[in-house]
Amino acid sequence: MPRNAKLISRPAERRGSTRQPTALLAFALHPDGTRFPCQVRNISDRGAMLEFLGSHALVVANTFDLVLTDAKVRYAVSVVWRKERTAGVLFSVED
Repeated sequence: MPRNAKLISRPAERRGSTRQPTALLAFALHPDGTRFPCQVRNISDRGAMLEFLGSHALVVANTFDLVLTDAKVRYAVSVVWRKERTAGVLFSVED
């Protein structure tokens, strides 16, 4: 290995389930009826990464319903991280 070569370190994968890339259209639905359109960029059995239009990722509430428009499926979700136009959410598990 050359002296000036740098090793690229990647963060350890902490997810317990495999993510599947998608391009599903969806929207974040707040209890007051406000909708924020988004695209599901990847999804697993535990959560998803959403990409919002504009700055909606910054203003979306910490909990909301994620509604997939084509499948007419609804998930109660909690935001676990936000970065620019994207947000990571966990699906809420009902006891």
